[in-house]
Amino acid sequence: MENKIKYVQLSSDNKEKCAVFEKMMATYVKELDEHGDNPMPEEFLQKWIKSIISMQGPSDRHLEFCYDGEMLIGFLYGKIDHEAHKGFIKPGYGYIMEFYVKPEYRRRGYGRAMFRRLEWLFINDGADKMYLTADPVTGRPFWEAMSFLATGEQSPENKMEICEKAVEPRL
Repeated sequence: MENKIKYVQLSSDNKEKCAVFEKMMATYVKELDEHGDNPMPEEFLQKWIKSIISMQGPSDRHLEFCYDGEMLIGFLYGKIDHEAHKGFIKPGYGYIMEFYVKPEYRRRGYGRAMFRRLEWLFINDGADKMYLTADPVTGRPFWEAMSFLATGEQSPENKMEICEKAVEPRL
């Protein structure tokens, strides 16, 4: 499965791919909103998407589309936290910021392969650990299956529990 997926880094200068990302993010956030009590306002969503796109460039920030052949199956978004970053950070950790597999591609091994890709990127960036917060309905069961453990810490940004895992280099 892992060899089957093609990964394409999103670049802010590719307007066509940015438009696709905007649509996919809207679908992703709608799904998250269905599982929570506090839907994201549309104007905030648009600003957030544009800020994600504008931050692409550093080699330790990864926003990639994931394809099976020509079929777009989802995206992954992660970065290495640095002291100079704003908000809640864990310097030196890989942070899985957003991760989405379209519903019709779930439970087919794509998510696991995409996670392995992001873990490999974090290893190459020098991280020993990674963390995330997860949607309790669709995200949490998946991330627990990937061996993430709850830390008891709560993210001040989204009020969700933080989960961590050591990166596992492939042999």
